[in-house]
Amino acid sequence: MSEFRVALDLTITRLGRTGPAVYAEQLAAGLVPLLGHRLVSLASRLAAPLGARRSIGDRVRTLGRDVWWHQLGVSLAARRARGDLVHLPAGFGPVRPLLPMVVTIHDTIVLRFPELFRPWHRHYSRIVLPRLARSATAVITGSEAARRDIVEHCGIAPDHIAVVPYGVDAGFAPTAARSDEARAITARYGLPTDFILTVGAIEPRKNLHRILDAVRVLRGRRATAGITLVHAGPEGWLVGNVSREAARFLGYVPAADLRVLYGLARAVVYPSLWEGFGLPVIEAMACGCPVVTSGVSALPEVAGGAALLVDPTATEELAAAIERVWTDDSLRSDLVARGRTRARAFTWERTARETLAVYERVVG
Repeated sequence: MSEFRVALDLTITRLGRTGPAVYAEQLAAGLVPLLGHRLVSLASRLAAPLGARRSIGDRVRTLGRDVWWHQLGVSLAARRARGDLVHLPAGFGPVRPLLPMVVTIHDTIVLRFPELFRPWHRHYSRIVLPRLARSATAVITGSEAARRDIVEHCGIAPDHIAVVPYGVDAGFAPTAARSDEARAITARYGLPTDFILTVGAIEPRKNLHRILDAVRVLRGRRATAGITLVHAGPEGWLVGNVSREAARFLGYVPAADLRVLYGLARAVVYPSLWEGFGLPVIEAMACGCPVVTSGVSALPEVAGGAALLVDPTATEELAAAIERVWTDDSLRSDLVARGRTRARAFTWERTARETLAVYERVVG
């Protein structure tokens, strides 16, 4: 079937710039040159940007998407578009599909740590996610670690899951500290000369409270007394539990600004409790920024020996790693060099090509 048509659900891209939204957006851009008019984009009319505090309208739209769009509407829309298969790139989709279905399951964190998620999301996922994985013609995920988790929590065979690593946008590249754009970003956000950066939505699994604890420890030591933490990312779930005293919170930052922030930071700290991939790790590396990240889940696999790894539950260990990268210029230079080499292995063009190969196996 050389002329098969793919219906790609891009609903997630309308909800905000999360990791799955970046994945869906970049995948679509990479597939256009490969499929041309045979790629059809779909999106639910019930999609609108979400804030940290869900309004009644947000909750009604979420219910509509989960119960109507993901379970039936997307299949009907794909049929109307004459799709030969439908791809659900955000881990949501019908448990009884009406046509061949590829689903990207980024992780099973909601099944492993349900207490870290909103009540509706964790209960819905517990019922739907394993059934979705079993009903899909093929499952895609971004890492071997995520594949193992899907096998464990969803009860499907490993060969039913294709590991297709995600990419890093070519725009993520080093920024000269004295360039005009660096000065403009520094002024726009009121940045200090030296700082460490953490990226991601404010939510429990990103482990922000331990980063803040580590910073408070380091401020009590002579060599790191002047350390400043900058956080870039939107508010998420349980934001009231996060102290605002030990960091500068920038809120949502556009990708163009984030690239410069990575380039200006002395280090990126990303000790997430669990990830299926971890885009900030390779984005930071591509921008020439050393990385401290967790030694669990997919993060060591993605880092590939080019980052300092820590136990995300050990505040003292996290503080020690940050102190090393803050004070040791030789270590920092080594991590920058290894990180830039590592980041070159991840491109969205590769992601699109390997995803197309999955489609071909499905329709073939």
